[in-house]
Amino acid sequence: MRAMGRPVWFDGQLVPLEAANLSVMGHAAHRGSLVFDFGAFHATPRGGATFRMREHLARFRRSAAFLGLVIEQDERTLAEATRQTVAASGLAEGYVRWSALVTSIEPDLVPRDSRAHVAIFAYTPRDLLPAGALPAPKREVLRIAVFDDARKAPPEVFPPLAKVAGAYAGPLIAKRRALAAGADEVVLLDIDGNIAEAPTANVFAVVGGALVTPPLGRILDGITRDSVLTIARAEGLEVHERTLSLAELAAADEAFLTASSFPIAPIASINGAPLRRAVPGEVTSHLREILLDAERGGEARFARWTEG
Repeated sequence: MRAMGRPVWFDGQLVPLEAANLSVMGHAAHRGSLVFDFGAFHATPRGGATFRMREHLARFRRSAAFLGLVIEQDERTLAEATRQTVAASGLAEGYVRWSALVTSIEPDLVPRDSRAHVAIFAYTPRDLLPAGALPAPKREVLRIAVFDDARKAPPEVFPPLAKVAGAYAGPLIAKRRALAAGADEVVLLDIDGNIAEAPTANVFAVVGGALVTPPLGRILDGITRDSVLTIARAEGLEVHERTLSLAELAAADEAFLTASSFPIAPIASINGAPLRRAVPGEVTSHLREILLDAERGGEARFARWTEG
């Protein structure tokens, strides 16, 4: 793998990736005591910058607190570690992943020592593939599958604001079904049967000229989601954070997913039925253009988002 040539920041120092090893009996592997966050970095007029790094780090530490893991480094230390890791990667742009995990081989569900090891890694998708393999081509628009029995765990079962590795087992099964059905992505429903989110992305629809997205409470507070809402309001669009039914999404003028890895991906069809208008739509294209510019420090209104 090409990733072996890039260093990882692990508990305070940059080390070769292969040196940051875990036991196969580690608590994180067997009990799921691992939280993470995921962001993107880009070249900007002021140099390389991780987009909205402060928000990612705050969410990272919050996820650890939800699970009871103790991250000993403060946000300032983690921010500097992120800058060091990105610079050491030699990449102009790519992704950064923060992980906090319990590596001891304790068998109990709740570890006696909840201090987390912290790893930070900067990479591109190609880095994680075997030598000679090519990444799957990214589709310009997405075909979405929605299954009535593929549900987002309710907050009574699992806190939606935490990015915990174990929470992705159910979405993994749902996305496998979607891929087998010929779709590119799955959108999960909430416990009441309304639209929740994709496994790693938030959902937006344009309904009657207004931008609509499910409210917080049962979904992850996506940082790209927040960026899109902020941009939309700054552009004078009507914005609603409210319940969104599957029927309303399917009948929307436009729809798209947001995530750090996209950052905006237009939806072309839902369960095989195309959306009403050409894809990508006018609102989707406009928001995407501004967001891509903001990620690279080109939008003075949102300059704070590329400040470390």
